[in-house]
Amino acid sequence: CRVFVDESQIAGEGLYTARDLAPDTVASFYNGIRLTHREVDEREWHLNSNTISLDSEIVLDVPQLYSSTQAYCASLGHKANHSFTPNCKYSLFEHPRFGLIKCIRTIQTVGQHDELTVSYEYNHQGQGGNAPEWYKTT
Repeated sequence: CRVFVDESQIAGEGLYTARDLAPDTVASFYNGIRLTHREVDEREWHLNSNTISLDSEIVLDVPQLYSSTQAYCASLGHKANHSFTPNCKYSLFEHPRFGLIKCIRTIQTVGQHDELTVSYEYNHQGQGGNAPEWYKTT
């Protein structure tokens, strides 16, 4: 096991390393229900806290009902918190069971028990800027 979930120093729960991870290591997977961008864009932001774009058509969503690891733990990528100076990035991954999904891949050496972070890369400036309030104010 490469990761575990624990209380975050950033917000809520976070994703942590169970051992040292070298750069370019797949640390965790991000899978969920497949929705269209339109479906996601038409609902309120608070319903999108565990969504990620897979491609220009599809969004992966871990619904709030399944946000807890007691309810869903087949993938844990939705537990990674945002940082403007992340130690990981999202990448596409062809999973043998889930098909094309996202993974969390290290971009530098990450020590054992360090929190894994990614940049959510929301568009929050100019016309069409669309990001939650907490992101706009950080």
